[in-house]
Parts: sequence; C-alpha cells; structure tokens
Amino acid sequence: MLAGGFDMGAYHRYLNTDPFGFRECCEDTNYVDKTGLIGYVNQCVGRKGKLLLVSRPRRFGKTYAAQMLQAYYTIGYDTESLFKDRVIHRMDPELTNRGAFDVIYIDMIRVRGFARSEQAILDDKAKKEGKKPEQLDWIDYLSDSIIRELGDAYGEDVISEKSLVQTLINTVQKNGRKIVWICDEWDNFFREPTEDPNAQRNYIELIRGLFKSPQTTSVVFAAAYMTGILPMIRMKGESALTEFDNYTMFAPGELAPFIGFTEEEVRDLLVRNPKCSITYDEMADWYEGYSFLGVGPLFNPKSVTDAIKFNKCMTFWTDTGSNEQFKEMVSIRRDTLRTDVERLLRGEGVFVDTDSFDNDLRTLPAADGDGDSATLAAMVHLGYLSFDQDTDCARIPNNEIRSKFVNMLRDSTFPAIYKKIAAADQILKDTLRRDEQKIAEALREIHQQYTDPKAYNSEATLKETVDLAYYTAERFYTRMYEIPSGEGYADMVLYPKAEAAYPLMMIELKKNSAVETGMKQIRERRYPARFKDYGGRELLLVSVSYDADKLEKEHHCKIESAML
Repeated sequence: MLAGGFDMGAYHRYLNTDPFGFRECCEDTNYVDKTGLIGYVNQCVGRKGKLLLVSRPRRFGKTYAAQMLQAYYTIGYDTESLFKDRVIHRMDPELTNRGAFDVIYIDMIRVRGFARSEQAILDDKAKKEGKKPEQLDWIDYLSDSIIRELGDAYGEDVISEKSLVQTLINTVQKNGRKIVWICDEWDNFFREPTEDPNAQRNYIELIRGLFKSPQTTSVVFAAAYMTGILPMIRMKGESALTEFDNYTMFAPGELAPFIGFTEEEVRDLLVRNPKCSITYDEMADWYEGYSFLGVGPLFNPKSVTDAIKFNKCMTFWTDTGSNEQFKEMVSIRRDTLRTDVERLLRGEGVFVDTDSFDNDLRTLPAADGDGDSATLAAMVHLGYLSFDQDTDCARIPNNEIRSKFVNMLRDSTFPAIYKKIAAADQILKDTLRRDEQKIAEALREIHQQYTDPKAYNSEATLKETVDLAYYTAERFYTRMYEIPSGEGYADMVLYPKAEAAYPLMMIELKKNSAVETGMKQIRERRYPARFKDYGGRELLLVSVSYDADKLEKEHHCKIESAML
C-alpha cells in the first residue's frame, strides 16, 4: 500500500518496457524513416534544452516518434538492427546513447484507461460494502505505479513512498545512470473531460515537481520528450512550466521535418507502391499544405498511407474527438467567425495572433467573448488550419480538411455560406469537365439570386455573376481582370498557382451577343499569345454570354481547349 491509499498489486509497467511498438513500425511495408529526430534529441541530451515538448495534430506521428525514442534509449534490449542503415546510422555510425538510459515511458491515454479500470474495482467494492465510492486520484495512481516499479527493479531502498522525485534521485544515485522521461499525449487531461476533478491541477503539479527545479532535473534526467496536441498550458499569461522548449505548429524549429511526410518521402512511397494509381499531384491536393520555413510542404502522414492502402484519395482524418471539438468551437462563434470561414474557404489567409490562446481547449472564449483569434489558433494546433510563418496567417491546408469545413457548413452551422460554396465548387468542376449547359444554368441561377434587380442587365453585374460563380477557385488560381492580351484585353484570367495541376483559364464576357462572338474575339485578337510563358499547360477558353433583352434571361457558355 503506497501514498495513494489503494492496492497496487497489479500495476502497469512504465520502466524500460519492450520496444515492440517501434519494431512493428519498422516492419510495416510503408515505413518512413524519421530516425533523424534521434540525432536532434541526442544533441540535447545532458545539455540545456534537453526538455522538449513537441505538439502536433492527431495522427501526425506523435506516438511513432515517442516509441522510436523509447526503443533507441532504453537499456537492456538489442535494438541495433532497428537503427542500422537508417538515417541516424548515417548521421552517427556509433549510434551514440543507444541503450544508455533507464527510460520511463508513459502513454497518458493508457494511464486514464488503467485508472478507469481501477476506479471500477473501487466502485464495485464500495457498492458491495454499502459505502460511498471514493474518487481515485489518477496522478497518485501514476506516481505510485512508477515508485513501486523502480523499487521492484532496483531494490526497496530506492523507494520514497511520499515522493516520486526522491525515488528517482535515489535510483539514479544507486545506478549511476540517468533517466529519459517520455510522455505521449501529455495534454490529454486538458483536451477531454475527466472524471477526476483534481486531475488537471495535480498533473501540472506532478510535472512541476519533476522538472521545475534545475538541480533535480540536472541530477535525474538525461532528457525529457513529451508529445501532445497542445503546447504547455499558460496560467495568467505565462507557461505553467517554462523549463520546457515548446516545438509547435506555429514554431516547430528544427523539428519541422518530422511533423509530417516531406515531398521526397511521399514520392518514394508512391514508387514503392506501383499498384497504387494515385499521382503525386493528387496526393498534394488532398493531404499536403502544412509548410514551414526551410522545409517546404508537408503531408498528413496517416492520410497518405491510408490513401495508398485503399488506392483512393478521400477523407481519412476522421478522429471523432477532434471533429467534435472543431465543430463545437466554430459553432459557438459562428456569428463572429462567419467572415473568416468564408475567406478561408475561398482559399485566402486569415491573420492569427499566436499569443491569443492559452493552450487549454477547456477555456476557449465563449460566444460573447473576444476569442476569434484564439479559436483560429486552436484550429492550427488541431491541424484544421496551416500557418504561414512569413505572414502570420492561417489557411485551410488541403482538400481533406476543406471537406471537413464544407461538411460542417452543411450541418447548418453556416447554411447560406454552404450553398454559395457548394455552387461555386460545382461550377469549377463543370468547367474543367467542359459541361457548357450546366455552367449556363448555374450562371442564370446565381445571376437571379444574388443580383440587385435594378442593376440586373448591366455588364458590371454580369462580371460580378461570373466572379461569384468562380468564388472558390482561388484555392487553385490567382484571379485577375482586364489583362492586356494580344490585341485587346481579356475580361478575366485564372492563373493556376504553381503547385496546382490545373489548366490556365481565360473567360470572355458578352451581353446581348452570341456566345460564339466572344470565342471569335478571343481567337482574332490573339488573346492566348499573352500566355506563351505557360508553354506545355492546357488553356481553357471560356466564352459567357447573357441575353439581357429576352424575357427568359438566358445565359450561354462555350468552352474550347488549346495547348500553350
């Protein structure tokens, strides 16, 4: 019986556990070598900066990284084959520090699972005895488990029943070997409801007790590596634990390449899977978009591997908890976030104050507070937005995430925006498919629905109609108007962005003229000559006309294709 006051007869292991998790990763046919992370952590071992807190979204390889470090540093296992001929072996042929430390590895989600099981036992016992159930202190449960395990491994004389810190000090002094502390999902208590009302406070106090004192940290720990979705929470504007360096989705530093898959890694995966018919451009459209200074584009790793497995690009990032948090955040602030959401869905960036969020999802501002920037910052941490370090702006990174935004709108959070977005998305698809009839019908509907009746027949209104029709094309295109081309001016040109594998589009608008007239003008005035620098790319010539004088207000569309 230890400090928590409960039976620890069947505790769960945290000390020097078998690195089976990383072994399984290495055996996967789509294993991607991220052992370069070990090289960076090795530079921190035993030095200032050895306490690392690395936050990234769900399913972005947090557990994989934690298990890899556990496998590398844990004493007592033959893991050389796991790291031989990997990136870390090429960086450091001696594999410095491999198997050199006692490693305490904690998965906070599993801890909560174990504690719930213990709580159920206590509740059942109390019920049989006719007593009121007592709430298990989850943090005491964790501390006492580790204390007991250290005692079993290294002798009862290392145990200090009242102090995990003192037990760790005793262990290190007895062994002459420091400890690597690895904690996966450190922030679980601050993202999800907990049955233990004191868990969050006690958990922060546990971490403070372990790492707040530089002297204790220096004596006990070779390094600490904690993962989570959120950085260390802030209390009264300051980090609850300043000793940790936070590597976040806003500022990942040298750990940026390990957040997701790089372009090179995705291309390699496609080569290794010849039966997969997905192209690199399709992968990029669906799963890329997380970009950091000096690294380039990064992909959602889980989604890429699932797309290869099922040979289809679709939404794989379907964690229910994260989805519900996302919907709730946006729904609560739907009135104030309306403009930002609309801009994001158009492909624009929205400024985010990176200091506006206290890194605690439980304390996000309510609907009547000034918390839009905090909500957007939380979405960056959750992975629903990417962040541009040059402009301090957030964007929707890719089609997978955009589909989640659209689904949220469809669920009646923003019904008016959803209708507009869905219509514009469909028009772009119909244009790329060259479905002239559907485009003409859509333009007529937009013209009638969104146009002031007094200005319905003006040329300016026709331009506004077409502009609204291609409302969401800015995800893939840069839109420009009245562009000097050949011997005239092109009404509207959609330039494909560098990363978008889409045709260049030129749109000519005519009122009270046959649709063929606009197409003839494009050819006779040699508009395409302006774009010869886009050689090798397809050019779509789109002519749109509107019969203002006819009662039925007909719209017409004609599309031709050419190669530049």
